[in-house]
Amino acid sequence: MRPPRPRHAQIHLPPLTGEQAYLFADLLERALAALARAHGDAMADFQGRAFPDAPPPRDAVTVVDAPETDEDELF
Repeated sequence: MRPPRPRHAQIHLPPLTGEQAYLFADLLERALAALARAHGDAMADFQGRAFPDAPPPRDAVTVVDAPETDEDELF
């Protein structure tokens, strides 16, 4: 007999029409954007502490310590 599977978070939704599903997804996107605006820095700090080896998100701003040169000198 297999060991029981670990439980995971679930949201049980009633059947939705296409319009209702679209509006619900829009609501969730707006809620995520509001959370990011209000608590984005604190969430990023926590993520860095909790998962120090995780790569930064693709849209993260990265600072490179490279000397400033004229772009024409590169080629």
